[in-house]
Amino acid sequence: MTDFAYNFPFVPASQSLVANSGAANLPRSFIREAHPGDVAQLTELLASSFYHRTGWLYWAYPVIKLGIQEDLRQRIKGEKSNYLCLTALTSTSEEAKIPVSPRMAGTVEVSQRQAWPWQGMSPHYAYVSNLAVAPGFRRRGIAGRLLATCETLVLGWQLRDLYLHVMADNLPARRLYQKAGFHLCRSEETAATWLGLQPRRLLLHKPLT
Repeated sequence: MTDFAYNFPFVPASQSLVANSGAANLPRSFIREAHPGDVAQLTELLASSFYHRTGWLYWAYPVIKLGIQEDLRQRIKGEKSNYLCLTALTSTSEEAKIPVSPRMAGTVEVSQRQAWPWQGMSPHYAYVSNLAVAPGFRRRGIAGRLLATCETLVLGWQLRDLYLHVMADNLPARRLYQKAGFHLCRSEETAATWLGLQPRRLLLHKPLT
């Protein structure tokens, strides 16, 4: 279990999910490592964030969701070093005196990877994936806090390069990553891109110091 200090507090997953602003227990908003009991909520968050239930996806959605769930469960339960799935939990209550159970507001995964020689990247680097924020919690800085927490983890792993992919047509995400200090590394095209079925993928890079 990784533990560190951060202004949007990171707390161990083993602690209670009930936050009491009176003080003694958890902060009302915090980031923690995901555990197997989070898989159902995480699956719903990721599926609804990256897939729209329209057209043919309406029929394929249950299969897609099942695939996300199984892959996520395996990653969270795995023993792979230098991998974490993080969850941001926060309360919607405005009444500071009432204990509340924070809701899952966002998630992100970060892992260490090794580059192939022809990729032109650092031999060992960190990769961010599956960054998603629930609709009711967007535009509150949660995505930026998750990214900053990933950076703290990566520095603890003694890595100095952070990469992620974003679709070229996802302008809000591109603005978020630019604000967080990521820069374009390269634009990637596939056969689906050439056929007009999918936008280009952009590989972004942030050097950490």
